[in-house]
Amino acid sequence: MSSQKSFSEHDVSSDSHHSLSDTAVSRIIKRKLKIIPRFCETDMLGVIHNAEYLRWFEEGRLQILLEILPVDEAFERGLLFPVVENSCRYKSFARFGDALILTTTHRVCLTYKGRLEFHHSIVNEKTKSEIAEGNTAVTILHRDGFSLVKEWPEDIRLRYAGLK
Repeated sequence: MSSQKSFSEHDVSSDSHHSLSDTAVSRIIKRKLKIIPRFCETDMLGVIHNAEYLRWFEEGRLQILLEILPVDEAFERGLLFPVVENSCRYKSFARFGDALILTTTHRVCLTYKGRLEFHHSIVNEKTKSEIAEGNTAVTILHRDGFSLVKEWPEDIRLRYAGLK
């Protein structure tokens, strides 16, 4: 795992653009994670291997998901969160030892629509330039039979709704 430090700040902003079926105003939450790439994450060109960015996106996404449902509780409940979409646009290179900031944002909507979407941006802390950005979407499945979860269990819905 890369050297990382979660920022204590949690940014929240309201957004009045929401679907007609969602009666509450959605809001954007933001989590930041400091990443220091390790030597073993570099490729033959001396830059960070492209696959590492998706792994870092996972770390950002998990920062939010674990606030809703810890892994052990998800297993006890038989819930899975498979990735159904992943994309990354590489804009520049990162190198061993660069200080990077991963920002993951998520729109909290009180109506679950079958997927949770996350946007990721990685910025070089020194140069302030964005080196990569992408999106990830997950869905929620029941472990037994892999059927789609149609609604949040009430206690999890309340945790999700309370994200700040």
